[in-house]
Amino acid sequence: MAPFNFHIFMFMALLVAPMAFKCLATQHIVGDNDGWSNPRYPQFYAEWASLQTFNIGDTLYFNFVNETHDVAYVSQEAFDHCHTDGAKILIKSGPGTIKLTSSGAQHYISTHKEDVSVMTEMK
Repeated sequence: MAPFNFHIFMFMALLVAPMAFKCLATQHIVGDNDGWSNPRYPQFYAEWASLQTFNIGDTLYFNFVNETHDVAYVSQEAFDHCHTDGAKILIKSGPGTIKLTSSGAQHYISTHKEDVSVMTEMK
């Protein structure tokens, strides 16, 4: 039987550990089966988000048809008042994915005029 080589073991552990954490990331389909669209009722996305557990490294999958919506990141103030001032367009054509790289509340809206109600807050 070959002798145990601690250095090879540590190298393999250091190589595999980051892969294990990457595998733990979750893809959240925003709105589940409804996707990113005009919500069925005003609190739809707030309720959807409240049922999720978001972690750094997870992704948000915004499922929508090209040119029907977009996804923009906005400030708390813009979100609260449903306006697009200072909006940073993240996804222009769908579907698309956003990777969560920081913790805390993040606010997403669609900037299309018909889509004032397509917005969600992720915490």
